[in-house]
Amino acid sequence: MWATQSSASSNNKLEIPINHKSVVAPPWKEATSLIMVKKASLQQVVGDELSSFMRAMRSPSGLVEEADFSSAWWTLFANFGVSKDSLLQEICGIKGPRPPMIQKPLMLSGLSVPPKQCLPTDLAYRIAAIRETFEETGVLIARHDVENKETAASLFKSDDIDLAEWRAKLQKSPHSFLELCWELKVCPDVWSLFEWSNWLTPTSVGHKRYDTMFYICCINTHPDVILDDNEVITLKWCSPMEMLKEFYSNSLFLAPPQVYELSRLLGLDSYKSLRNFIVERREMGVEQWLPVICTALDGAVSVLPGDDLYPKEPDYVGQSPGPDLPHTLDQLKTQVEKLHRMEIRGPISTVVCNIPSSCGHLTPLTYSSIKTNVHSSL
Repeated sequence: MWATQSSASSNNKLEIPINHKSVVAPPWKEATSLIMVKKASLQQVVGDELSSFMRAMRSPSGLVEEADFSSAWWTLFANFGVSKDSLLQEICGIKGPRPPMIQKPLMLSGLSVPPKQCLPTDLAYRIAAIRETFEETGVLIARHDVENKETAASLFKSDDIDLAEWRAKLQKSPHSFLELCWELKVCPDVWSLFEWSNWLTPTSVGHKRYDTMFYICCINTHPDVILDDNEVITLKWCSPMEMLKEFYSNSLFLAPPQVYELSRLLGLDSYKSLRNFIVERREMGVEQWLPVICTALDGAVSVLPGDDLYPKEPDYVGQSPGPDLPHTLDQLKTQVEKLHRMEIRGPISTVVCNIPSSCGHLTPLTYSSIKTNVHSSL
């Protein structure tokens, strides 16, 4: 399904076959998505209407905007006593692999402002994720006090804020988010968002593609949620196991990245273990994954980096369709040793993995083989 591309890989180094300067419209747009886990050991997802009988569930997400990179954010942070050097060290000091959307973001290639005058991508993307989460759910991850930074996110609550008014402003101009923070005297809690994964939409999936950075954050209190009734029409709090159970019973739809990330969380048995894990992994980085989809006799296989079927030079721009393989999904599994893929049968996708995850990450568990044995309290 995906390919890794990072400055840290010396073997099989991949190059995106595109010149950002010469291409008017890049083949994908950059986005962020935020996985929120609350203290009651439940994960939050939001939903879009897929049909009259099924809804597509996802984490709060949206496009990265030019406003997220504005140097005016430095002034807001400085007003809270947060220096540029401390932000660069605490937020941008990741020692592990850095994917293309961090090193050379497409967003900055089209701006008239020199990149050096913009916020670093690690900071800008966190602001984007917080902005989109507020716009979709009304949950504002921000704090008045930045001296005592905790792992758990700080949630701003106020009866004086007119959510409808500010959401309307944000829809017209993402720059309004900075104005909102000044108005409420709060600072985006960028310290509570931890890198989780980076997925690039496969070339064969629809006409819109996104290079999405997934973040994860823990919250100690139940947030007051007010949906926008536009992009988001319902919200659900439940454990990864409960969410996957509904997915495999055709009660809701999950895109393959959502299935994969939920399958990762199955290996953790408590909210505390998740918090400890994301803190321990905070500097290990992420790799960009490009799914490479191949058609099988009884479905499709979405091959991921590390799988023996994964191509050495994947097609990033969709110059040719994925291969048709004259085998069943079960037969394909027996032909290789290293498995890292998602098997797709109709709307259902299942993770199959027998190799360790990169970047110190959790190895996903296959739902069908562990659903009777794992009782995650997340």
